[in-house]
Amino acid sequence: MIPPDKIIPGSPLDWLTRAKGNLALAKQAKAEGAFREDQCFLAQQAAEKAMLGRL
Repeated sequence: MIPPDKIIPGSPLDWLTRAKGNLALAKQAKAEGAFREDQCFLAQQAAEKAMLGRL
């Protein structure tokens, strides 16, 4: 993992790092039996941030 001080805010790497974090939270929420809409929201946020990282 890259230290936070090495990531430029708004950089592609920053967006991809945030996307991975959101996806991990979505998977954790699923394992813990969270509401489906919460899981979907986190997964959708991960997808958007991953796309921003690729633009």
